[in-house]
Amino acid sequence: MNIHCQASNAGRLISRGHGRHVSRVIDSWELILVLKSEMKMFVGRERHTVPAGKCLLLPPGIRHGGLSPYTENLSFFWIHFYPVGTKSEEMLKKRSRCFAPGNPSRLSEYFQLYLARQEETPEDRTGLDLLLELILHEAFHPSGGRQADVSEPEPRQVEQAAGILTLRFREPLSTSMIAKELQCNPDYLGRLYRKHRQETLTEALIRIRLNHAAALLRDTALTIAQVAYETGFNDPGYFRQCFFRKYAVSPRTYRKLKRQGHINTE
Repeated sequence: MNIHCQASNAGRLISRGHGRHVSRVIDSWELILVLKSEMKMFVGRERHTVPAGKCLLLPPGIRHGGLSPYTENLSFFWIHFYPVGTKSEEMLKKRSRCFAPGNPSRLSEYFQLYLARQEETPEDRTGLDLLLELILHEAFHPSGGRQADVSEPEPRQVEQAAGILTLRFREPLSTSMIAKELQCNPDYLGRLYRKHRQETLTEALIRIRLNHAAALLRDTALTIAQVAYETGFNDPGYFRQCFFRKYAVSPRTYRKLKRQGHINTE
C-alpha cells in the first residue's frame, strides 16, 4: 500500500483527568493511536470508543470531537497530514475509521521517532514525510503479514533453527552452518523456514540481534560499538545501517529519544 502524504505536525497527549477533545472541523487528516485508557469520539454522525492499542482516522471537512471528558490516565499519539494526489486521498477514504494496527508497539515506536525528528530538525520536511509514510504503513499493515498454512504442523527443523537463532544470536551464524548442524540441505531449510515463519533465517537473525541491541541502548551505557559486538555484529558500520533500516534513526538518536521521552500533558 503506497499512500503518499505530507506531514503537518504531531504530538502526544497525557491527560490529567479534565477537559475533552475539542469539537472542530479541520482541513487535514489526523491519525490517533491510543496508548492507555480509551477515547470516546464522534465523527460526523458516527460514534466511536477507541481503546488502548487501536487507531482512529479522522478525515478533513467532517466535524469531530469528544463524547466525554478525558480520563485521568488517557494517553495517545496524534499526527496531522495531507495526502499527495487523488489516489492517496481515495485510498484514505476507503480505510475504516476505527481499527487495530498490525503491531501497536512498533507503531508507537515510529510515533516517538517522528516526535524526536520534529523536535530536533523541524526543517527536515523530507525526513518527516518519510517517517509519516512509515507510520501510515505500519498503521494499515495487516497483523502478522502472510499467514502460514495452519493445517500443516511446523516441522521440527524449523523449531530447532529458531531455537538456535534465539539462543546463539551472538555467534557468527549462517544458514549453511545451521543446516549442517541439523543435518539437512541449506536450501531446503531456508525454504522451509520462510514458508512457516514468513521470513528468511538471515532476516530472523538480524531481527533478533536488533531487538537485543535496542534493549542494550535503552538500559545500558555501552558504546555503540560495544552494543554491536554484544549482539553479534562484527562491523559497527553495518550494525548502524541495519538499525537505521528498522528504526529510521541511528542507534545514538534512538538512545537519546528513549531517555528523553518526548511527552506533553494537557
